Amino acid sequence: MCCCAYLRYSYIIKVTMFFKKKKETATPAIKMKTIICIPGIWKDRSDLVSSIFNNNANEFIFSGNVLLNMNTQQQFEIEVCDHDERMANSFKVAGMANRLDDSFLGEIEKHNTVIYLIGEGGSLEKAEAIAKAAQAIINAGGRGVKVETAGKAFTKEQWTSLIAGKPQSNLYKMFVLDSITENETETVFSCGMHNLGLKDTIISGTTLEESLDMISIFSYYQIVDKPVIRHGQTFSKAADSPIYQILEEASPPYSGMELFENPYGMWRLQRKIS
Repeated sequence: MCCCAYLRYSYIIKVTMFFKKKKETATPAIKMKTIICIPGIWKDRSDLVSSIFNNNANEFIFSGNVLLNMNTQQQFEIEVCDHDERMANSFKVAGMANRLDDSFLGEIEKHNTVIYLIGEGGSLEKAEAIAKAAQAIINAGGRGVKVETAGKAFTKEQWTSLIAGKPQSNLYKMFVLDSITENETETVFSCGMHNLGLKDTIISGTTLEESLDMISIFSYYQIVDKPVIRHGQTFSKAADSPIYQILEEASPPYSGMELFENPYGMWRLQRKIS
């Protein structure tokens, strides 16, 4: 597979559903990869190897196609690509949620090399591990971060700030895009919860503000409280707030889309009429 093929899946916040769907296949197993794109100005592979080693206090080394965390022995695959003229625009459309400015996009345009960091996803622990691996590449000269399996981009400063201190508390912000709307509908949904091993959320028929608020609160509820959720249960953000019924979503908006499809499924929050 061409390492730069991931670019064709770059996402936008207001989804217009232009992506090409892959062929129908059997139901995927609950096993997936998290993929992170990091452009940089390394001159060649040797420069990348030495930069990773010299800028991470001997914690990470890159050999062959493997990035190794020497403290935990966790391994991540790396694909190295040349300059790609589509990269700045890819960051622009994936960076709308984080308001990436033209100055930053100009820096992305100057990249020499593109790194694709690939690791097993599907849990908070695995997401934290690959987030730290991405930071190692940022420390070595990466210009920015784009989570391909969520369609969300960051400046290097934004990513570094999120991973500082207790990164698990920021994994939702790093790996989930929760403000996607379908054209000409009142539907809002999230993408990327599969990076954390959880279901995404979709809401229709409420205001954009209410939908965004509910998706965020319900997602954090899954991450922090780790509840056992069943079809038909109800959820409310406060005692005096509207009640939503939790339903299994039969037709997720990105079903069949290789990087975005969530093998864990999707919850639909349906507001109950009192």
